[in-house]
Amino acid sequence: MNNKQLGTEFEQEMCRLLKDQGMWVHFMTPDATGSQPFDIIAVKNTCAVAIDCKTSAKPIFSLDRLEWNQKLAFALWRKAGNGEGLIAVKYDAQIYFIEFGELETAKKIDLREIEPWGGEL
Repeated sequence: MNNKQLGTEFEQEMCRLLKDQGMWVHFMTPDATGSQPFDIIAVKNTCAVAIDCKTSAKPIFSLDRLEWNQKLAFALWRKAGNGEGLIAVKYDAQIYFIEFGELETAKKIDLREIEPWGGEL
């Protein structure tokens, strides 16, 4: 399976998992150029979260994995008062959430040093 297929499957999985939590979930369809600011907007109890989904074959996840338009969208999301956007990273059959601001500061995160997602946002 290629990277695009892996990514698409993970995006669909993440949407299902969030819906199972009772969240309203909207998948952001890429535009004609294939770009989008992030993959998912999920809302529950008036709390909205912007999420970009990434798969990783390596335990180190780098800010370089985000495109310039995604970095800009997360920065504007924060500036508008919506809190930090999240990057959902699937590595070694686990899902890890990284706040964009933390990744922006650190530049790279060792997924082995953070707890995998326990199923609640």
